[in-house]
Parts: sequence; structure tokens; C-alpha cells
Amino acid sequence: MRRRLLAGAVVGLVLAGAVAADVAAGGLLARLDAPALRAGVEARSPGLTPLVRFVTDAGGWVGRLVVGVLVAVPLALRSRPGARRWTPVLVTAAALAAAPLASAVLKRVVGRARPAVEPLITPHDPSFPSGHATGSAALAVVLAGLLLARTASRAARAAVLLAAGAATLAVGLSRVYLGAHWLTDVLAGWCLGAAVGLAVLAVAAPHSVKED
Repeated sequence: MRRRLLAGAVVGLVLAGAVAADVAAGGLLARLDAPALRAGVEARSPGLTPLVRFVTDAGGWVGRLVVGVLVAVPLALRSRPGARRWTPVLVTAAALAAAPLASAVLKRVVGRARPAVEPLITPHDPSFPSGHATGSAALAVVLAGLLLARTASRAARAAVLLAAGAATLAVGLSRVYLGAHWLTDVLAGWCLGAAVGLAVLAVAAPHSVKED
């Protein structure tokens, strides 16, 4: 299991690097940035914008912390008492801390400017990758891993994967809608976040992927 998790983390890092290289070279993915941003701006409406703001706030560090606590703490309390009981909390905390760090490092390396449109929010750090996309993807991977290890029902496992994927997708796309990020910022964030989440699960394995 640990090897598969590490292999997945490596793949995520490679994909994030590939997106960065594509952006630097003005490649195929980078050419999607302008039309995707234009589509996001054109989709804005008074009714939709509050919902998108809520989604993007849920993907921020405060929202991620709340979601992490709401999922990890009950998992820990349901485990048998012992030294490993609080593993879900520790694993979740590691993902919450590692994702912003990984995103900040890559932001400084790439140093990409924010989109030149009228943003509905005004972040001031570099654009690539999206910190919201990175953090939400890392948290989704870790929480999904913890829940799947404790879920036997196929329907429940499918629901976990669907919820994790939908939440990550919604947070990432909200950043384009709000004019805070290019699409490739979000794509790289998803890849980087998945890599962080898988790496955290790999380090904590086998305790993070099976019931105590």
C-alpha cells in the first residue's frame, strides 16, 4: 500500500511540474487559460456569485480546518483507545500544514502574475499554483483515504469518492470564476495537492489506512 501511495504522489508531482513547464513554454494547456477565464467572468451573476464565494471560502485555510476537524475527530473517537487512536487527527493536521507550504514554495519558484481581469477578490501572492486548489485536493485525498479504509459498503465508498472529487472540483473552479487564478494554476494545484495528500498517507501507512 505504501508503495502505491508513494507512486501516486510522485505522479502528482510530475504532473504539477509538467503543467508548470507548459505554462512557461506557452503550451497547449496555457492556451486554455484565456478562454477559461473569459468563460468564468461571463458566467458571473448576482445569484451565483454568493454561492461561489461560499465555496471558495470553504476551500480556504479556515474552511479546510473546520472540515478536517469535523471528519477526523469523529473518526478518532470511534477508534479503539490506544496510541494510534488519534492517527486520523494527526494525518489530517499534517495535510493541512503541508499543502500550504508546498504551494508557497512553488509560488515563489514560478512567480506568476495574477490574471489581468477585474477580480471579485484581491489576493496578493503569486498565482501559480492555486493555494485553494492545492489545499482542498490534499485534504480531500487524506480524508477520503481515512474514510475508505473504514468503509466496507461499495455505495458508501462511491459516495466518499464522489464527494471528495466534487468538493475539490468546485473549489478549484471557483477561483477561476472569481478571477483569482488561471485554469492552469488550478490544474497544478490539484496535482500538487493530490501528491501531498498521498505522500502524507504513505508516511502514516499502515496506520492511516486501516482501522485501529
